[in-house]
Amino acid sequence: MNAIAAPPRFLQVPATLLASVRTAVVGDRQPMEAVTVLRQLGYELGEEVYASLQERVARDFAGIDWGGLNPAEFWRAAAGFFADRGWGRLEFRDLHPAVGAIDLTDWVEAEAGGGPRGAHLTTGLFSALLERLAGSGVAVMEVPSGSADRTRLLFARGDILGQVYEGVRTGTPVEDVVARL
Repeated sequence: MNAIAAPPRFLQVPATLLASVRTAVVGDRQPMEAVTVLRQLGYELGEEVYASLQERVARDFAGIDWGGLNPAEFWRAAAGFFADRGWGRLEFRDLHPAVGAIDLTDWVEAEAGGGPRGAHLTTGLFSALLERLAGSGVAVMEVPSGSADRTRLLFARGDILGQVYEGVRTGTPVEDVVARL
Protein backbone atom coordinates (compact mmCIF):
# COMPACT_ATOMS: atom_id res chain seq x y z
CA MET A 1 0.00 0.00 0.00
CA ASN A 2 1.40 3.40 -0.97
CA ALA A 3 1.63 5.98 1.76
CA ILE A 4 0.27 9.41 0.96
CA ALA A 5 2.99 12.03 1.18
CA ALA A 6 2.45 14.68 3.82
CA PRO A 7 1.78 18.13 2.39
CA PRO A 8 4.71 20.54 2.51
CA ARG A 9 4.95 22.54 5.71
CA PHE A 10 5.74 26.22 5.68
CA LEU A 11 6.48 28.50 8.58
CA GLN A 12 6.48 32.21 8.88
CA VAL A 13 9.80 33.78 9.77
CA PRO A 14 11.09 37.34 9.61
CA ALA A 15 12.43 38.35 6.20
CA THR A 16 15.73 39.17 7.91
CA LEU A 17 16.33 35.41 8.07
CA LEU A 18 17.46 35.58 4.44
CA ALA A 19 20.17 38.10 5.31
CA SER A 20 21.25 35.85 8.18
CA VAL A 21 21.38 32.80 5.90
CA ARG A 22 23.39 34.72 3.32
CA THR A 23 25.85 35.94 5.96
CA ALA A 24 26.24 32.41 7.34
CA VAL A 25 26.71 30.90 3.89
CA VAL A 26 29.35 33.45 2.92
CA GLY A 27 31.48 32.80 6.00
CA ASP A 28 35.03 32.26 4.72
CA ARG A 29 33.90 31.21 1.23
CA GLN A 30 34.87 32.89 -1.99
CA PRO A 31 31.95 34.85 -3.55
CA MET A 32 31.25 32.33 -6.35
CA GLU A 33 31.31 29.44 -3.89
CA ALA A 34 28.78 31.28 -1.70
CA VAL A 35 26.57 31.92 -4.75
CA THR A 36 26.71 28.22 -5.63
CA VAL A 37 25.69 27.21 -2.10
CA LEU A 38 22.82 29.73 -2.06
CA ARG A 39 21.56 28.44 -5.41
CA GLN A 40 21.76 24.85 -4.18
CA LEU A 41 19.74 25.77 -1.08
CA GLY A 42 17.14 27.39 -3.33
CA TYR A 43 17.08 24.37 -5.62
CA GLU A 44 16.39 22.07 -2.70
CA LEU A 45 13.67 24.43 -1.48
CA GLY A 46 12.11 24.28 -4.96
CA GLU A 47 10.84 20.74 -4.39
CA GLU A 48 8.65 21.84 -1.50
CA VAL A 49 7.55 24.98 -3.34
CA TYR A 50 6.54 22.87 -6.34
CA ALA A 51 4.27 20.69 -4.21
CA SER A 52 2.75 23.65 -2.42
CA LEU A 53 2.19 25.54 -5.67
CA GLN A 54 0.35 22.48 -7.02
CA GLU A 55 -2.00 22.77 -4.04
CA ARG A 56 -2.49 26.47 -4.78
CA VAL A 57 -3.38 25.71 -8.39
CA ALA A 58 -5.84 23.01 -7.34
CA ARG A 59 -7.54 25.54 -5.05
CA ASP A 60 -7.54 28.50 -7.45
CA PHE A 61 -8.37 26.58 -10.63
CA ALA A 62 -10.75 23.87 -9.45
CA GLY A 63 -11.38 21.36 -12.19
CA ILE A 64 -8.27 22.24 -14.21
CA ASP A 65 -5.52 19.65 -14.17
CA TRP A 66 -2.09 20.99 -13.16
CA GLY A 67 -0.72 20.19 -16.60
CA GLY A 68 -3.70 21.81 -18.29
CA LEU A 69 -3.04 25.36 -17.14
CA ASN A 70 -2.21 27.87 -19.79
CA PRO A 71 0.89 30.01 -19.10
CA ALA A 72 -1.11 33.06 -17.98
CA GLU A 73 -3.00 30.97 -15.41
CA PHE A 74 0.18 29.36 -14.13
CA TRP A 75 2.02 32.67 -13.73
CA ARG A 76 -1.01 34.27 -12.05
CA ALA A 77 -1.08 31.40 -9.54
CA ALA A 78 2.69 31.63 -9.00
CA ALA A 79 2.51 35.41 -8.49
CA GLY A 80 -0.22 35.02 -5.88
CA PHE A 81 1.63 32.18 -4.19
CA PHE A 82 4.84 34.16 -3.71
CA ALA A 83 3.09 37.43 -2.84
CA ASP A 84 0.97 35.70 -0.18
CA ARG A 85 4.13 34.33 1.42
CA GLY A 86 5.85 37.72 1.55
CA TRP A 87 8.47 37.18 -1.16
CA GLY A 88 7.35 40.16 -3.27
CA ARG A 89 5.77 40.71 -6.68
CA LEU A 90 6.44 38.40 -9.60
CA GLU A 91 5.58 39.08 -13.23
CA PHE A 92 6.21 36.79 -16.18
CA ARG A 93 7.33 38.27 -19.50
CA ASP A 94 7.59 36.39 -22.76
CA LEU A 95 10.78 37.91 -24.22
CA HIS A 96 11.32 35.51 -27.10
CA PRO A 97 9.85 32.16 -28.22
CA ALA A 98 12.86 30.48 -26.56
CA VAL A 99 13.32 32.77 -23.53
CA GLY A 100 11.02 33.72 -20.67
CA ALA A 101 11.66 36.36 -18.02
CA ILE A 102 10.52 36.58 -14.44
CA ASP A 103 10.58 40.14 -13.13
CA LEU A 104 10.72 40.36 -9.35
CA THR A 105 9.80 43.64 -7.67
CA ASP A 106 10.05 44.34 -3.93
CA TRP A 107 11.62 40.88 -3.76
CA VAL A 108 12.70 40.18 -0.20
CA GLU A 109 15.84 38.24 -1.12
CA ALA A 110 17.09 40.95 -3.49
CA GLU A 111 16.71 43.48 -0.68
CA ALA A 112 18.45 41.28 1.91
CA GLY A 113 21.98 42.12 2.92
CA GLY A 114 24.49 39.57 4.09
CA GLY A 115 26.60 38.30 1.26
CA PRO A 116 26.66 38.58 -2.50
CA ARG A 117 23.96 40.81 -3.98
CA GLY A 118 21.35 39.15 -6.10
CA ALA A 119 18.59 36.61 -5.87
CA HIS A 120 20.73 33.48 -5.81
CA LEU A 121 18.44 31.42 -3.59
CA THR A 122 15.49 32.44 -5.79
CA THR A 123 17.44 31.50 -8.93
CA GLY A 124 17.94 28.00 -7.54
CA LEU A 125 14.32 27.78 -6.44
CA PHE A 126 13.01 28.67 -9.90
CA SER A 127 15.51 26.28 -11.49
CA ALA A 128 13.96 23.40 -9.54
CA LEU A 129 10.39 24.60 -10.02
CA LEU A 130 10.63 25.16 -13.79
CA GLU A 131 12.65 21.99 -14.30
CA ARG A 132 9.88 19.99 -12.59
CA LEU A 133 7.22 21.72 -14.68
CA ALA A 134 9.03 21.21 -17.99
CA GLY A 135 10.35 17.75 -17.21
CA SER A 136 13.98 18.80 -17.74
CA GLY A 137 16.22 21.02 -19.76
CA VAL A 138 15.35 24.38 -18.19
CA ALA A 139 18.06 26.69 -16.86
CA VAL A 140 17.58 29.94 -14.93
CA MET A 141 19.94 32.90 -14.80
CA GLU A 142 19.79 36.30 -13.12
CA VAL A 143 20.56 39.15 -15.53
CA PRO A 144 20.80 42.93 -15.24
CA SER A 145 17.28 44.33 -15.09
CA GLY A 146 17.95 47.96 -15.89
CA SER A 147 16.11 48.99 -12.73
CA ALA A 148 17.28 49.33 -9.14
CA ASP A 149 13.98 48.06 -7.74
CA ARG A 150 13.62 45.02 -10.00
CA THR A 151 15.42 41.70 -10.29
CA ARG A 152 15.15 39.79 -13.55
CA LEU A 153 15.56 36.06 -14.05
CA LEU A 154 15.65 34.52 -17.52
CA PHE A 155 14.81 30.92 -18.21
CA ALA A 156 15.40 28.80 -21.29
CA ARG A 157 17.31 25.74 -22.39
CA GLY A 158 20.87 25.78 -21.09
CA ASP A 159 22.45 26.33 -24.51
CA ILE A 160 20.22 29.35 -25.14
CA LEU A 161 21.09 30.88 -21.76
CA GLY A 162 24.75 30.21 -22.55
CA GLN A 163 24.40 32.44 -25.60
CA VAL A 164 22.68 35.11 -23.52
CA TYR A 165 25.41 34.90 -20.87
CA GLU A 166 28.16 35.33 -23.45
CA GLY A 167 26.45 38.41 -24.89
CA VAL A 168 25.80 40.00 -21.50
CA ARG A 169 29.36 39.21 -20.37
CA THR A 170 30.69 41.26 -23.27
CA GLY A 171 28.50 44.22 -22.31
CA THR A 172 25.63 43.79 -24.75
CA PRO A 173 22.24 44.68 -23.22
CA VAL A 174 20.08 41.64 -22.44
CA GLU A 175 17.29 42.76 -24.75
CA ASP A 176 19.72 43.05 -27.69
CA VAL A 177 21.19 39.60 -27.03
CA VAL A 178 17.73 38.02 -26.80
CA ALA A 179 16.55 39.81 -29.97
CA ARG A 180 19.47 38.25 -31.90
CA LEU A 181 18.61 34.68 -30.93
